[in-house]
Amino acid sequence: MPILAFLLVFGLCAFDAPLYTQPVVRVTFVNNDRAQRAVDNFDNVDHTTKQHITGQLLNTSRRGHLVRFGNTFSASGAMDARLRTGQSVFVQRQNGGYQMLDVKRDGVVLGLLAATLVLMALVVKRRVWLTFGSLFANVLLLLVTLHLETSPANQQLAYLLFSCMAVLFTLVTTVFIAGFSRQAAVIATATIGATGLAVALGYALFSLTNYRDLHIEAMNYVTQVPQLLFFVQIIIGSLGAVLDESNDIAVAVMQLPHDPKRRFKAGMAIGRNVMGPLIAVLFMIFIADTFSESILWLRNDNALTQTFIWVMGLGFAQALVSAFGIVLAVPLTAGLATIAGKGAADEHI
Repeated sequence: MPILAFLLVFGLCAFDAPLYTQPVVRVTFVNNDRAQRAVDNFDNVDHTTKQHITGQLLNTSRRGHLVRFGNTFSASGAMDARLRTGQSVFVQRQNGGYQMLDVKRDGVVLGLLAATLVLMALVVKRRVWLTFGSLFANVLLLLVTLHLETSPANQQLAYLLFSCMAVLFTLVTTVFIAGFSRQAAVIATATIGATGLAVALGYALFSLTNYRDLHIEAMNYVTQVPQLLFFVQIIIGSLGAVLDESNDIAVAVMQLPHDPKRRFKAGMAIGRNVMGPLIAVLFMIFIADTFSESILWLRNDNALTQTFIWVMGLGFAQALVSAFGIVLAVPLTAGLATIAGKGAADEHI
């Protein structure tokens, strides 16, 4: 079923060009020049090839007309793409001709999204609408927060805006997961508390060390105070893992017989079991996010220590603070679940 959903959406996207205002061209003919060898001063070798493209416009008032434009791609494919017959690309009119902007990839993106949604529906079954509702609500919250934050009048309130967004994320998600119940209250309180304590601990440690070897100014594409957005990234990055862990502990503990000591020990044991994999996942995401840039720095004769400090340092620090939150969530959730679990797990507030 997921594969069929992918193929169906992918096929439909081949005919959606009229929905775009940007000109879309389907490549009908490609002529490649001979590849040119390029070597930089670090002895990195690459090959670039110029392409002469002929294509047919799929939208706008000139639909059906043939257009010609050029494209240059490299063997490394770092900042470009090789065009092949049958592909669709976005172009813009320039100096009486056309220039390629980007490859049209909506078919792949929407196809993967459709496959993911179908797979979720098959696995989650009856609760799939709760999952979709939670995702939709969280995306809507993010869009509203970004709209407010990018307003010049609100840029100094970025930390407050995203902190409120994190709290709303947690509340909305827990309500979709557990409804209005003791269990939801425990999950939300533990998640917000552990995340807040982790960020406070990270801020205290960074301040005591005066941010030594932590180059916050190296954050990409930042036009506001980088320190502020650095901690916003930590809050958003750690929230999901802490929420997942708190949910696992609370659900299990609140189903046990009412024995406070036994409940707390069970919660701690569950937390120890899930804590390691969650921290490992965070670090793997961090490594994957910085891997390609780290290779580029090392290939350009930068030292390993310099590469780590400038490329991997911020991500590593964020992963560490997120790990603080995961660790702190274990006793916090176990304790709250022990205190709150006076009745049945599904007892509503």
